[in-house]
Amino acid sequence: MKRNLLLFSMLLTVTMLSAQEQWFGVQVGFAEPILRQNITTLNRKLSDVTRGNGFKVGFAYDVTLIEGFGLNVAINYSYAHRGGKWVAENPMFPNNFQTRETFSMHMVELPIEWQYKFNIANDTWLILYTGPTLQYNFAYNTTTTRRNTITNEEKTEKINHYSTDIDNDGVRDYTPFNIQWGVGAGFQYKNYYIRGGYNFGIYNHFRDNFNDKGSYTNRARFDEWNIRLGFYFLNFGVD
Repeated sequence: MKRNLLLFSMLLTVTMLSAQEQWFGVQVGFAEPILRQNITTLNRKLSDVTRGNGFKVGFAYDVTLIEGFGLNVAINYSYAHRGGKWVAENPMFPNNFQTRETFSMHMVELPIEWQYKFNIANDTWLILYTGPTLQYNFAYNTTTTRRNTITNEEKTEKINHYSTDIDNDGVRDYTPFNIQWGVGAGFQYKNYYIRGGYNFGIYNHFRDNFNDKGSYTNRARFDEWNIRLGFYFLNFGVD
């Protein structure tokens, strides 16, 4: 890990020294993380889908290396939440017990986006980008509330997503690390920009790759829709 960080720091230093243009800024935006996972081995699709809505905020570094080709690197904090609806625990007796499931998630991420800027007017660029995003989800909690609609009594259970072990084999099911590959587009006018796209999860979200109870392979990925608004407060080499 330390070696990778050292190599990345050296690469970034070389990039900065050879840059034609450099921009430093802040950004804020919308994020929709999507967890897709399989349920059984008979289902080839990742049909169990959990979506959240939230925001991200961070710092961005944008560099043009040669003739519009360059790199955009950011450090973001993201938060996502989903507020579930009350549903009948037993559809045959909908007025007896109801349950509701909500979750919240916190993460830090490092998107590394290779890009090309098309200069379409004075101080105006159209941007196309692609590249990896490294994420670490340091908190992902699911809360399930069960309500007796007759007595109005409620019971709440909170589960740490990264502590679950569905098949009780002593191995935690999920990993907080994630790698995505994103594609997207953007528009920049002077120091203001908007960027948005979709990130495909390319790293299995399961730490435990086999379900011993069901005898099938665990498969999952974390995707994300996102859109970001930003402002560059500092630049070098820009006419």
